[in-house]
Amino acid sequence: MYKNYFYLFRCVRELESVLKGYRIVDIYTQEKNKLFFHIPLPEKPDYHLIVSTNPHNPFVTIKEDHRKAKKNTINFFTEYPSSKIISVKIAVGDRIIRFELDTGMITVIFRGGRSNVFFSDTINQDSTFKKISAGVSEDLAGEIKNCKYTSSVEDVFGFIAVNSDEKILRKLPSIGKELIKEIDFRGGNFRNDLESVIMEILTDNISVYFNEDLGKPAFHPVSFRSFKLPEESLTFDNYIDAINKYFSLTYSKSSVKELKKEIDKFIAKELESISNKLNNVKIRVNAGTKEAVYRHYGDLLLANINSIHRGLKGIDLDDYKYGGKLNIVLDEKLSPNQNVDKYYDKSRAEKIEFKRSQELLTANENAFDRLIKIREKFERTEEQTELLQIKKELKMTSKQSQQDDKKDKLMFRHFMIENKYHIFVGKDGRNNDLLTTKFAKQNDFWFHARSVSGSHVVLRVENTKEVIPKNILMKTASVAAFYSKAKTSKLVPVTYTLKKYVNKNARHEVGQVTVTKENVLLVKPEIPKDCEAVLE
Repeated sequence: MYKNYFYLFRCVRELESVLKGYRIVDIYTQEKNKLFFHIPLPEKPDYHLIVSTNPHNPFVTIKEDHRKAKKNTINFFTEYPSSKIISVKIAVGDRIIRFELDTGMITVIFRGGRSNVFFSDTINQDSTFKKISAGVSEDLAGEIKNCKYTSSVEDVFGFIAVNSDEKILRKLPSIGKELIKEIDFRGGNFRNDLESVIMEILTDNISVYFNEDLGKPAFHPVSFRSFKLPEESLTFDNYIDAINKYFSLTYSKSSVKELKKEIDKFIAKELESISNKLNNVKIRVNAGTKEAVYRHYGDLLLANINSIHRGLKGIDLDDYKYGGKLNIVLDEKLSPNQNVDKYYDKSRAEKIEFKRSQELLTANENAFDRLIKIREKFERTEEQTELLQIKKELKMTSKQSQQDDKKDKLMFRHFMIENKYHIFVGKDGRNNDLLTTKFAKQNDFWFHARSVSGSHVVLRVENTKEVIPKNILMKTASVAAFYSKAKTSKLVPVTYTLKKYVNKNARHEVGQVTVTKENVLLVKPEIPKDCEAVLE
């Protein structure tokens, strides 16, 4: 509804009453398909007009306090600084808005994929916001120059009066399906109801709320009869405030929807993972412990130590404790005492492992119960703040963090050792700084060829409780040596340490750091055979 021609007409009238006589001091973009016009007002120095030429979501709105980004902005129409706004009008029957300036004309045209902003100076030289072909530019320029522009309500109704046939009126793009729906709902004379509906759009307060039946925000005059207003609907006496609230509500609901989808997927995955772990550990605990069995075997072997000799694969012994005969498997490569110790070791290991399994069972049961309670709370809420709190409870990594991490990885050379260990290699001085100061985590291993210039190399430590094998450290050091000035040497000393012992301050040059605690490996400069480049 907010994109309807008659609401744009109302928007134009509001804009003219506010902006007429003030100057546009800056025109720029910092978001795709959006153009920002800085128009300082006496008590609002950061007042901005915003035009969106998004094919699916074209609009005009105001931000009373907006700051221009310091980076990633592109200025437009810079040859005409500080243009004074003379008037703001709209084409009769078409979604084309014109700002008459003392230096020329700015024309905003809303037409799907051809939506654009034109600037025509006083000698009719045209430039555009979005690039288009010369032929299309000429056609559109000719079309918008031939339109009649107005801010008069009489002109709007005059345009409707020209088309007296109801069938023609129903098909006019400026009328739209939502207006037709409201007119038909009223069930009176089509032409009379059409005039009433248009006047309500132009003058009535605007209702904005989330329509649960449609699953999206609603935007319409409070007097519209085809909508049932909920108690929590908000009412605005102007288009700009209403449209800003509409977009805020749209963004909020969209964010909630995405957040719920993300959390729901995470909980389902975690429940499946914990369920699998529970089933496995229950089987282990239900099977019981063989601690006593292995200890009994050790006692029997010790009591019959003189009957055992190296080379035996097994032995049958009288079970003095339970009666009968027992066949005990032996390791033919071990001595009698070693076979005895083996069963005592197995008994102790079984005791430890069974106790650990019991603890794991309890921990997984508690984790499962906790996750079920969180899911119940999650299913009851629609509030964004509560959903964010649930996400925090679940210790979820945000999508943005994952995307940023992936984006960061693409900036460095990336290798994988033994299909398990990730290593990242800087490409130059600045890239080395980014790798070491921004990307590397505190407990990652950091490598650099000693006393020569070369790449910083980071070995990612996914599990801080895991002991990284020495051969992995050696292979990573070989990669660091290979990406250094000493790559042609037979052996190269390479410094390695944890990232937390690597520091950089303002006195350091690009790529330069200080290492406070180091170890040294002497390695051959190479890319090891089981170290494969990762193509992202």
